[in-house]
Amino acid sequence: MEENEQKNPDEAQAQALPDLGKFKSVDALLRAYGELEAEFTRRSQKLKALEDAKTQKGEAGAVREDELYRMVNENEGVRARVLSDYLSSLKGVPLLANSGVGVTAERAVPKTFGEAGAMALSYLKKNKE
Repeated sequence: MEENEQKNPDEAQAQALPDLGKFKSVDALLRAYGELEAEFTRRSQKLKALEDAKTQKGEAGAVREDELYRMVNENEGVRARVLSDYLSSLKGVPLLANSGVGVTAERAVPKTFGEAGAMALSYLKKNKE
């Protein structure tokens, strides 16, 4: 029994240590844990920055819209193209022909409220079609 009680000191220390897997010592495990923790912190900070940027884009939509409006207004060609496309998309409103010539019509001035009402109804019926 004395033999069992008197073990090699290295064996006793080896039995007292937990299984460290691929790590050779507790110091190596601790060092690896520190590196892992630092990397986790870096990735968490990067993720937070990306989330903040995404949130700011959503909240700054009005700012970007104002900037886009300013840029379009400063560019005569873009402004003319946008206006032309918009006017072409309108149906039943002959404001301008593609040639840029305005549409003329005889001026009609009602003399009574009844005439004004009839003119308004006529105009609304034409635009509805």
